[in-house]
Amino acid sequence: MTRLTTGARQSSGRVIALFAAMFAAVFVSGCEYSANENIDVPADAAYSGDGMTMNGDVTIGRNADASDSNFRTMNGRITIKDGARVSDCATVNGPVNVGEGAEAGDLKTVNGDLDLGRDARVKGSIKLVNGSVRLNKGSSVSGDIGTVNGRIELVTAEVGGDLSNVNGGMLVTAGSLVQGGIRIRDADGDPMGEPPRIVIGPDSEVRGKLQFERDVELFVHETAHIGPVSGATAVSFAGDEPG
Repeated sequence: MTRLTTGARQSSGRVIALFAAMFAAVFVSGCEYSANENIDVPADAAYSGDGMTMNGDVTIGRNADASDSNFRTMNGRITIKDGARVSDCATVNGPVNVGEGAEAGDLKTVNGDLDLGRDARVKGSIKLVNGSVRLNKGSSVSGDIGTVNGRIELVTAEVGGDLSNVNGGMLVTAGSLVQGGIRIRDADGDPMGEPPRIVIGPDSEVRGKLQFERDVELFVHETAHIGPVSGATAVSFAGDEPG
């Protein structure tokens, strides 16, 4: 069982409260609501309207256009298939998977991982509490990526904002670009395990400030470029990964 730090518990509580308010607002707005059913947008379909389910999955079919639609679920996964387009999506308990060449707005989950496929685009931010984030080759996020307990991994990807977490570490590699900075937040005196491992790999760049509010292991490849560092000392390395 995952043991949350004090800060993680507080963050989780705030996010769940926000989700509860969001779901309450949906009833007022007249969103299409289903208690225990999946929401499926067919492949190649043009879809208009928002959708919410309490206990079901959300699937946006291959090459479907739901670019003006928002979707929510309390207990279920969100799958945006290859080439699909959608606006904001959120779940409390479930992973989020975005297929190759797909587009989305803001993406949120409290308990679940998020995977962004090749050449996928998020035209907003990614927010998690307990889960890891992976951006695959050619993918991009316009805003920030933040999680509390989870690894953030960029492989030949681009982020327009900042990266932040508490536990889990980060890997920015294979020519990835972070336009903003990196922040590892304080664990409120109750860190989980070893210090997070932060690796800025070959040909990658972090243009903003790297701020560390707790002990970390920071490794920067000899071909990488980073902004000013506070709270840690960078260790240079060669090869594919640190020893």
